[in-house]
Amino acid sequence: MATPRVFVSSTWYDLRYIRENLKYFIKTLGYDPVLSEEGGVFYDPGVHVQDACLSEIPNCHLFILIIGGRFGAEFKDSTKSVTNSEHTEAVKLKIPVFTLVEQAVHNDFQLYQANKRNLSVDAKMISYPSANDTRIFEFIDEVRSSIVNNALVPFRDFADIESYLRQQWAGMMFSFLLRENEALRVADTLSMLTSISERVEMLSRQILQSVGTERAKLTAELYDKVLQHECARDMAYMRTRPTPKSVLSNDSFEKCFSSLGGKLVVDRSDRETSSVSPTGGMTISRLEHNWKDYEELRKDLSQILVENGVTPEAYLADSKAT
Repeated sequence: MATPRVFVSSTWYDLRYIRENLKYFIKTLGYDPVLSEEGGVFYDPGVHVQDACLSEIPNCHLFILIIGGRFGAEFKDSTKSVTNSEHTEAVKLKIPVFTLVEQAVHNDFQLYQANKRNLSVDAKMISYPSANDTRIFEFIDEVRSSIVNNALVPFRDFADIESYLRQQWAGMMFSFLLRENEALRVADTLSMLTSISERVEMLSRQILQSVGTERAKLTAELYDKVLQHECARDMAYMRTRPTPKSVLSNDSFEKCFSSLGGKLVVDRSDRETSSVSPTGGMTISRLEHNWKDYEELRKDLSQILVENGVTPEAYLADSKAT
């Protein structure tokens, strides 16, 4: 059976007892702990030992970061620590990160932050009881300033760490199961709606062919074309109702969505997935796809109008156009 691999990142000397307790705690949950001192990292003789740690992170599923009062060794050709570089790699790979910082160090961090804004004091020259290097505070600030994956929790002893991780991992499992069940319900609902939509479309066409005016038939054809394009279906999924007139009136996907009362929130950090949420969230790759699709939709609508002897300008000027 495949088991989740958990990478433990921290300085070793001052946090070795925490690391030892974490190793056994992770094992009791049936997970596989990955610690550099336990042989969990393969040290390829052909690469630098620090690179070996980074190369092991992509093989892990969870990442625990423990920040104590020692800065630790610098990563090669850098002023950042090895732990800082490991965290950067985990964030880049979008691995869930669980960051904990010693309470005393966190208190010193608050003091550092307060003095950093005081222009009459050099915060880096102050002696901090629980931290041997102010770069620790810069690291903490980097973690909590991330757009996502930025939770940071102080701890007093290992019991705090264990309690926090149990709650977080239980929450992850609950969220996963909830999403799986929701996905099944959405699939069933979409299947039903597709069937209903096909029936409504068939009946609408039959009615228009028998009693509809030429203008009504043209409008139905335009709506039919709108519904064929994914950009319009995305807008509908985000709780707006695109019409032929709204598409022809706006030269971009964002303008059209905004004119319908929508508020677009783009995740520009995620280029690997193409997703959209009902509340207006969208990854940058999905938005770029919709840009192209929206341009095609506008061309298709204009072509339909021209083929029916109507210019886009005349259609927009018609008060009956929708």
